Amino acid sequence: MTACAGRLRAGHLALVLALCSPVLAQEEGGVRTVSFERLNRVYEELIDDLSLIRIGPAEVALRSPAHSLTVSRHAATLTAGDDGVFETELELEITGSGQIVADVIIGSLESQLTQELIVPAQTLRLEGAIAIRRDEEGYWIRTERMPATTQVRIESELGTQLFTVCRQMALVLVSLDCEAIERAVTLISVPLPEAGGEYLIALEDTTLEERRDFDRFLGQSRKP
Repeated sequence: MTACAGRLRAGHLALVLALCSPVLAQEEGGVRTVSFERLNRVYEELIDDLSLIRIGPAEVALRSPAHSLTVSRHAATLTAGDDGVFETELELEITGSGQIVADVIIGSLESQLTQELIVPAQTLRLEGAIAIRRDEEGYWIRTERMPATTQVRIESELGTQLFTVCRQMALVLVSLDCEAIERAVTLISVPLPEAGGEYLIALEDTTLEERRDFDRFLGQSRKP
């Protein structure tokens, strides 16, 4: 199984979209903007646990046990650097839907809340650095630098539920910031894989023309 086929794990989608894109869109002086139309599709259950939210005495652990995410467009700009490392800028347009579960601890109160969620149309932008090496299997991608998280805007009744619970607890815990808690479950942080991971784009996931273009770009990008 390659990183460009089958089920992707939490945070890997953005990375794969940045890397599995050997189709030439623009090229100038070691800079290339690429996209790969077959990756513009629906992905199921990409994310496991979301970033833990801690605001004052409140702690909210979010997860999404069932969801789908549609990537309608993506573009990655690769800028050749030293030793085969490329600065990478990724832009992708997404929508989605699913379920979100919140395990909530506020003071002595522990509760679990479940709601349906919508991921409204939005554009995500990420920056990082990758190294690329080619062998008989395909293109091996190693992440040299990645952001720790990316933020995704969602719509659900979870924020309203949490705000109601928070206001009740605020009667005894005056330090609670209920508005901040409500905002935190509307613009959520999604953890991304740590730098240093390596992923394979297998040859069977690319066409002959795509490989020729990408190999030419990689060859031209090598420093003498």
